[in-house]
Amino acid sequence: MIPDSVPRWSVIPVMLVLLMLVIPSSATATWTPERISPTEPEPIAADISGQYVVYSVAYGEAINLSAPRAILLYNDDTGRTFSLAVSSGEMTLTGGQISGDAVVWFEEPQIFSGDASGPRVNNSVLLYSVFHDTTTPIRESPSAEWPKTDGRRVIWSETDEDTYISTISLYDVASQTTDVLPIHPDDGSTVVFDGDTIAFRDGHTFALSLYDIPSNTTTVVMTPLRTNTTRTAVDEYAMGGDCLLYKTRHIDLAPTRGIHSTLTRYDRTTNTTTLISPVTGKPVETLTEGEKTAAFDSLFTDGVTYGWSYETGISESDLITVDAATSAVSHLTIKGDVAFPAIDGDRAVWVESKMLNNSRVVLATWHGSPQGEDATTPTATPAPLCGLLGGVGALAALFCRRTK
Repeated sequence: MIPDSVPRWSVIPVMLVLLMLVIPSSATATWTPERISPTEPEPIAADISGQYVVYSVAYGEAINLSAPRAILLYNDDTGRTFSLAVSSGEMTLTGGQISGDAVVWFEEPQIFSGDASGPRVNNSVLLYSVFHDTTTPIRESPSAEWPKTDGRRVIWSETDEDTYISTISLYDVASQTTDVLPIHPDDGSTVVFDGDTIAFRDGHTFALSLYDIPSNTTTVVMTPLRTNTTRTAVDEYAMGGDCLLYKTRHIDLAPTRGIHSTLTRYDRTTNTTTLISPVTGKPVETLTEGEKTAAFDSLFTDGVTYGWSYETGISESDLITVDAATSAVSHLTIKGDVAFPAIDGDRAVWVESKMLNNSRVVLATWHGSPQGEDATTPTATPAPLCGLLGGVGALAALFCRRTK
């Protein structure tokens, strides 16, 4: 017997191992981001519906409220960007929200501009139709602001100067009629409109509430707590479909002082709440000390997917998304800060900056299978064909040497 002889079948495991190293495995499903705007004019906020992204910009520093502003519309299918409106005179533009065919924003006088003794200039709520390429003012008043749309209707808030109580008006695009709803939010900018439901913080109780338009009923989801030892309040929230995601700030006064935040998902169908880890994205019974002190914000959801921005370092973050049906989690590492994220199906958008500079609008597309499994790494790049052929050649040479 030849001492070094080896049965030919023994090289098969080696070949299989090497093939696994040479031939790329299937790519991991994940978000693939792409910058779709320059840094100038400076992007402020963005929203998405289908292939369209609407975003506001400032021609100058966004922090300068007197800098001219504009509302831009980007078509991802064509890669073209259009200007919908540009502020002029003593007016400025704010907002830019899209759903289906409708885009809404509002126009208001610049702060500290104009003659205070002169006639007051009204705010205007404007509605743009993507299909018809027309812009229509649908409300003018001293305080009309923060319009939101579901594509068929528009809501906005107004505040009576005598009472300082805000109201919500509902405009039907088809019938061109307006109704005032019996709800009073504490802040019109945070109101969320989806389908037949409006999410808001009550101006009297500060409770996070849901108003159902057809039944004219209100459901209280979370009531702030105020005791000698504890304070709680909802900091921010997002709603889409059956999913309501909200962040609660907890202030402990005794026995020791401290502040921490929690992330909760409320299911409107089952009327149940689930505590979510802001670090892992997974449901938990209780939070660890690290999860309690985690810095996170910018909640968003379309009902199918929900997510938030988790701060991992100085001007570094993870964009965490969760499949609402399967609870599968995706982490996208971002070398910067995320602001105003929004999602619609397999597309998400946000404004990204580094140390609050060089802001850009980023459009991310979900590649791969639906979020049925956790995705924590970028999509793998297939190995070049020459590498694959080289690997096969090496395997052939090894086989020949071992079988001679």
